[in-house]
Formats: sequence, structure tokens, C-alpha cells
Amino acid sequence: MSNEPIFIVGIPRSGTTLLAAMLAAHSRLSCGPETHFFRWLSRTDVRRLCESQTWPEPAADFIRSIRHKAFLPGTARTLLEKYEIPEGSIPAYLQTKAPSVPSMLCSVTEQYMKAKGKARWVEKTPDHLRYLSSIREYFTDSPIIRIVRDPRDVALSLMRVPWGARSLLEGLLHWQRLDSMSREFVGTDRLAYTVRFEDLVSSPREELRKLCRFVNETFEEGMLDTSSSGTAINSRNVPWKSKVSQGADVTRVAVWRSELTRRENQLAEAVLGDRLAALGYPTDEEFSRVGEVYPRSGVAEEYAEALAILASKGVRLWKARPDEKSRAKIYLGEPSTAEWLGEQRTGRAIRVLPVLADIARATIRFNDLYWIPNREDGKWTGCASFVLRQFLSPYKVVLNPCDPTVS
Repeated sequence: MSNEPIFIVGIPRSGTTLLAAMLAAHSRLSCGPETHFFRWLSRTDVRRLCESQTWPEPAADFIRSIRHKAFLPGTARTLLEKYEIPEGSIPAYLQTKAPSVPSMLCSVTEQYMKAKGKARWVEKTPDHLRYLSSIREYFTDSPIIRIVRDPRDVALSLMRVPWGARSLLEGLLHWQRLDSMSREFVGTDRLAYTVRFEDLVSSPREELRKLCRFVNETFEEGMLDTSSSGTAINSRNVPWKSKVSQGADVTRVAVWRSELTRRENQLAEAVLGDRLAALGYPTDEEFSRVGEVYPRSGVAEEYAEALAILASKGVRLWKARPDEKSRAKIYLGEPSTAEWLGEQRTGRAIRVLPVLADIARATIRFNDLYWIPNREDGKWTGCASFVLRQFLSPYKVVLNPCDPTVS
């Protein structure tokens, strides 16, 4: 056994709350509500908080200042309110500890752990997926458990919460960003462990046994009963976490099969098919060629309908192998934007030349060209933009609800 803290991370709506409740049902493990500690830490001067001459007051003030948003009336609370820890106990605890970041987080999690009569604490904040390097810097021997879920189901779930995504594509792109930020870390860190949500709810005993071995704990049957631990973790009683107290639910697996249309799934697989395959999720669609996007930061929710048309025509946005050559060029947005021609208006006539050369190269190579604008035709946006619009107009994606085509 070990007493090193355990961290649970994952893209929101991937099952982090369920996994946390299962671990918190263990006789040795405690897990309270989300702390968002490392997000708040990233916004402050850590050295100032940990100066020995002023310790622990700045650190205690920092802990007391952590407050979480209210997405529903009456749910806004400070971190200490969520953990039911008196404010005065924080400086008293820190006074007995050496100045450090771990001491600050432990002032909440360890006091909560002792109040629960447990021996080891678990911290679960999905957003900490962005701060894996910081967790490892300050907690060098802590297991970090990442839970993943089919991104199509994640995107659908994100569309149902007040703080989530406005569309399927927005949810998929959110998943993609967080996955890209964390992929290298979880693939190389010796104490990082990945569990799939689908496996956890389908075979909870088997998956929890494997996880317990990884964190050096003994599996307990009680971990399957989250009726009590789930309530504690969902301290604000928000409806999108209400099912956690019911334990594993296999009906939440592959929800996308019944809720996504063929066109929507084509879009999802065109955007994330490589990651679906890498994580062992099924794919139904076949794509004949890979498309290269310009500018690279351009894919956004507003292009969903046009990108779905391209996906239905066999264009995907990922490479099947590293050396695969792009066979389609996709230009996104209005050429007058900074992503195309830079912030400075002066010199745009020169900066437009590389873009024109790119269009010419794609034509010479017999690549398919597509342009998906995001403004009304005829809007004056400057000479450089006007020139680009003229060159791209023959390749504009035309949206027709009755019979979508590309001109």
C-alpha cells in the first residue's frame, strides 16, 4: 500500500465523477469535490505564496480565495465551503508545514481525508488535464489516472450541460484540444494510467482491480456502491452529476449510435477518426483523401455544416500515416482576418502572395480546393482580401439544405 495522493483527470463528461466516487467508496481513500487548484495556481505568483518570511498568510489567503462559478442558482461556493472546512483551520494547518505548493493543496484535501477517517486522499478535477506537468512537478510520486470516453458521447453530453458546447463540432473540438494537450504526458509518464469509461461501466470489478493494483491498494467490493460517496463528491447537487450515486450504467455506452445522424457521425470521424482508432473506438466511415486546412487554427463551430458536406464526400482532416500527402486544400473563413494576412494592415499586399502561391500549387497538383467563408458575399474587406476572394470564389462550398453540393 502507499499513501501518495492520487489525481483523477479527464475531459469533462468522460466519467471522472463516477471513477472518483468508486475510489472514494474504498475504506482507505477519500475524494472530495473538484478543487480546480492548479488552474487557480497558474494565475498567481507561486514564489510569493511560498516565501518563508511571510508563510503561511499569503498561502492561506490564496486557498480562501478559490471560488467556483454558479451555473445554477445557489450553487456558487468557495472551495472551503464545498469541503466544509473552517477558514481558520487553513493557516493553523499550514503553520505546521514547510512552505510549498503541496502543503497548500493538502491543507484542504488532507483535513478532509482525516475528517472522513481515511488514510489516503484522491483529488478529482477534470480541468487538471491541462496542468499535468504542474501536478508532476509538485507531486513527483503520485499516480495520475486519466479516464477517456468515446468523444462522440462526450460531445453529446457536453451539449446537455449549461457550461458545455453549443454544437456537436464544438464539443468534438474541445475534446480534441484537451486530448492533444495531454496525450504526450500520459503516454510517457511512468505513473500515468488510462482507463476507458466504457470498460469501467461494462466490467467495473475487473477494471477497478487493475486500477487498484496500479495504485497499490487492495480492491474492495464496496467500491461498486457509490450511493454515499457519489453524494459527497456532488456536493453542490448539480443535476449533471446526479447519476453518479447510481453506480455503473452500461446504457451510457455508445449513446452516439442512437443519437447521431449519419452525416453527424461522418463529421465526427472526419475530425477525430485517428484518435477514435487509437483509443479503440469503432468507426463506420471510409474516407478517400485527407484535407489540409488553412489557416491551421481555423476549424470552428461555424463551419460545421460545410465540413459535414466535405466529410460526406470522403474528405477527412487527419492523416492515416505520417507521410500521407494531402489531396484536398480547405480554406476557412474570411481572407481579411488576422489569421490569413496578419494583424498589421500595412504590407498585406506582400503577405497575400504566399497564400496565392499556395492556391496555385494546390491547383497544379490537381488537389481538390474548397473555400468555406464565414461572411456574406460582397462585403468589402480590403484589396488584398478582395483578390483572394476572387481566386477562391470558384471553390466556395455551397450550402443547400435540400441537396448539398460543392461548387
